[in-house]
Amino acid sequence: MHKLLIIVFAFSLLTGGCDFVKKVNPFTTRVDTMDQYRQRQDSIRRAEMLRSQQEEARLEQARADSIRKARSEAERLRTMERYHLIVGAFKTPAYAEDFRQKILAQGNDSRIIMSDNNFHLVTIKSLGNYREAVNEWKVIRDQGEHLVWLYIKDL
Repeated sequence: MHKLLIIVFAFSLLTGGCDFVKKVNPFTTRVDTMDQYRQRQDSIRRAEMLRSQQEEARLEQARADSIRKARSEAERLRTMERYHLIVGAFKTPAYAEDFRQKILAQGNDSRIIMSDNNFHLVTIKSLGNYREAVNEWKVIRDQGEHLVWLYIKDL
């Protein structure tokens, strides 16, 4: 019986609730609260960094979408000018660009548009109104510098 009391006493000493026993007890796990706190703070910092990176990526995507939308809107508005005064038509894009540069050098607003039969048409002016286009065609024709014709682009 005496041995049993010693064993029970030793067992209670090893698993007891006092701080000294908890520090010395080999059966309990030791927890470093400061280390846990640092790990938690690192985890929070990583999560915040990931959130901010995702937010930056989302904002960058939104900027790119906005720019793309503005460019397509500008292109749509530009193509609403469906009456084009054409001064040259080329199959070769390089020749069309060379001729366009000559027209630009003369002070005209020139562009290259594609026709339905894959010709590169060099414009001297593009307008949105048929009457204005015919009047401009007459003016340019009467000047005699260029052979010009009116091209009506389907929308």
